[in-house]
Amino acid sequence: MSRRGPGRGRLGLGAAAAAVLALTACGAPGAQNTQAEAITPARPSSPITLTVLDGAGNVTVQRAIYDGFAAAHPELVSSINYQSAPAPDVAGKVRAQQIAGAVDIGVVIGGTDVLGAAQTENLMLPLLPDHAADLPDLAQVQDEDIAAMQEMANGVGVVNRYGPAGPLLAHRPGQLAEAPSTPEDLLAWAREHPGQFTYAQPPNSGPGRTLLMSLPYMLGDGNPSDPENGWAKTWAYLQELGRYVSSYPPSSTIMNQQFGSGQLQLIPTIVSMDINNRKDGTWAPDTQVSLFADQQWVSDAHYMMVPKGVSPETLYVALELIKWTLQPEQQAMTYATGALTTANKEATPERAPADGRAMLQQWGRPDFYPQALGTGAFHTPLTPENQVKAFEIWQREVGSRVGS
Repeated sequence: MSRRGPGRGRLGLGAAAAAVLALTACGAPGAQNTQAEAITPARPSSPITLTVLDGAGNVTVQRAIYDGFAAAHPELVSSINYQSAPAPDVAGKVRAQQIAGAVDIGVVIGGTDVLGAAQTENLMLPLLPDHAADLPDLAQVQDEDIAAMQEMANGVGVVNRYGPAGPLLAHRPGQLAEAPSTPEDLLAWAREHPGQFTYAQPPNSGPGRTLLMSLPYMLGDGNPSDPENGWAKTWAYLQELGRYVSSYPPSSTIMNQQFGSGQLQLIPTIVSMDINNRKDGTWAPDTQVSLFADQQWVSDAHYMMVPKGVSPETLYVALELIKWTLQPEQQAMTYATGALTTANKEATPERAPADGRAMLQQWGRPDFYPQALGTGAFHTPLTPENQVKAFEIWQREVGSRVGS
């Protein structure tokens, strides 16, 4: 399934990296000093317990990979202790251990939100280029799209999941014969069907933030990478759209349930949610999704990071786990969990195991997604600090004015 479409776009990653570097150098207001001496990984003399803190729901998709690593390397790992936390809480959990001088979290997994907090508060070890020799050659693993998401990590994380997320529009054929194909059509439909369209609050929703970040491209805003000064058309559009929205659900889960129960006729979604909501019965199997005429994909990624303060032995095992996770045969296992793309360009659907191929055939819309992922332009998301700005503006100018 190709994800190379025409008109490919980028969000100024050089400037984004510089901005994140500046934040990392000065630290967030009130942030603790988590600077640590560089450490050299050391192979443990006996197996260790490796703690993985998941702030992205990643273990749900990749646990078989991590468990497989432990099974294949009993000389390194006695067990893996899985912990989870909401993305906003991850930095605090890591920081508390660092302040106490007792870091037992070996690997942190998170999306761009967790990555941004980790960079701003200087919580993670620089993996690249410091430990490049202990990791795969990413130039051989990543295509240009994955590499663009990798660049956002500024060396403190390694992409372990990747995909063009959306936005797509989901609807039931019995309720809506054809979905709107432009933002203007969507606004007109919402005006004619008040209360039947919504999106979840962007800070807590992949579909919400994906729709938010795609609109500046579709509406022709001045600077899609600058929500504060370059999104005049987007903010005006969302304010107008909000007049016909009854509420903004606090999470995608709630929005998906409302849609599945028939309370909503039309919602934005992303690839993974489309597949898994139909598979688990939250949505009816005949739910349809559609692209915008001027499709502007926003990509997404998860990152594996290692906190400052870990022991040399934990660092060694963490690097081995990252290396294992990126192997093509390991990445190919994610097709069985609803993935359509992976973090290794060699792990194509053709390499999926039998359960992965069955999943793709039954739930992966083989008559739609292969063509859809080759259509439109692709963009990296806003930098973490600009996402925060966008969410603040959305809450002030849109979310707080619901229905008015």
